[in-house]
Amino acid sequence: MPRTEMILSREIFPPMHHAVSVELVKDKMIAVWYSASYETATDTVISLIRHDGKHWSDPETVVEFPGFGLGNPVLWKAPNGDLWLLFVVLSERDWKSSVIFRKISKDMGKTWSVMDRIFDQKGLMTKGRPLVLSNGSYVIPVYDEKLWAPMVLISENGGSNWNLHGDTTAVGVIQPNIVELDDGTLMMLSRSKMGKMYISHSFNHGFSWTSSVPTNIPNPNSGTDLVKYKKTLILAYNHSTVARNRLDLAFSYNNGLSWTNPVNLLSEAVGEYSYPCILIHDDELHVFFTYNRMNIAHESLKLEEIKVK
Repeated sequence: MPRTEMILSREIFPPMHHAVSVELVKDKMIAVWYSASYETATDTVISLIRHDGKHWSDPETVVEFPGFGLGNPVLWKAPNGDLWLLFVVLSERDWKSSVIFRKISKDMGKTWSVMDRIFDQKGLMTKGRPLVLSNGSYVIPVYDEKLWAPMVLISENGGSNWNLHGDTTAVGVIQPNIVELDDGTLMMLSRSKMGKMYISHSFNHGFSWTSSVPTNIPNPNSGTDLVKYKKTLILAYNHSTVARNRLDLAFSYNNGLSWTNPVNLLSEAVGEYSYPCILIHDDELHVFFTYNRMNIAHESLKLEEIKVK
């Protein structure tokens, strides 16, 4: 059975906490999220917390930019072992003004480089974790807040330079998650305004994509997470077309052609369980998520309890 844990043991300011991202570094879990008075607020900070194997540390601020909003941090361990922190900075009080930045840590998140803007275009935002593809390219799933369309940033030189690709002809679709299937095909699942998740594929390492089409997976216009573990695709999402008051898992054993019935982790008449982030560690499936915009929560299940192939 899942076990629910609240990560924040005490109130911290700013009071809203959202968009958690988790990475495993030297067998220890590290999590980040943004805290703010409200979305796009100029008092936003990005906080980091680490697990020592038994307990979570107190949060520490790793990014603050007084007078500017921040959002959607993403942790990612690069092939050389460096820890990347991707996030957006708002030049105005609107997500449409966002620009993607990066910090890099070479010591497990203890110290960080200065902020580095990786792409100039305004309106692009982060959410899903990057990938290293079988051809060696780095791919960051992004979306255009102005167009409400999913895209990708691709680097063919280890993250030094990036180019924008990925017109899926979608409108009203954002926050893509991407996995590479065994045959090299990239599969993109995205949040939408239309009550369903949308799917697109790339057969050339992300340079072009098929038109996004709706799936049978419901989505209440809320963020999701998708990972590939062995032969199984694991999706964390809200199994609803209208609300975020339940949190679920679904599994695909045939590269996303079909999905299992939802495995419910949490469900209440009211409340918000949103923006999940999946991590697999120590034979457990960990799901981190926003809890009522007031805390970051954590559910864990033994892999043997679920049908992972």
